[in-house]
Amino acid sequence: MFRSFLSLLAFCLFIHGLNAQTDTTPSSRLTVQQLSPESARLHQETTEVESFSNKLAALKTAFAAKDASRIVAYEAYLLRALHHETEQMAARNPAGQHLGKMTAILAAFEAHAFDPARPESAARDFAKLDEFLKIMQEELESLKIIKR
Repeated sequence: MFRSFLSLLAFCLFIHGLNAQTDTTPSSRLTVQQLSPESARLHQETTEVESFSNKLAALKTAFAAKDASRIVAYEAYLLRALHHETEQMAARNPAGQHLGKMTAILAAFEAHAFDPARPESAARDFAKLDEFLKIMQEELESLKIIKR
């Protein structure tokens, strides 16, 4: 009898401990769906700029290491990002000051391949990609100013 009482008491304490550990307060972390449309767009653009910057840095590292497979992978990612950003810019502001530059840079990379044996050519290509990143950063800053 005493054993069953102790077992019941232990079980009740166990259940009470489980209930005490549940967090019933709502999370203070906002998801993208909970943001205003302007804040969600700013969040998306910030993520795109950071991702492009990281992939460009990774491409430069892969080029320095002469790792052909990583060069091809990062270049393909950047080409998709160039397409995406140019399309976004054309949809948002067809007469924008940066659209012409972005389109020219995109056209330069359409049938392009980085060749580790030609570092002088790659330096010009990296300069074009850095310019594209700078345009993306300027657009992001203009969105931040508009949001304020």
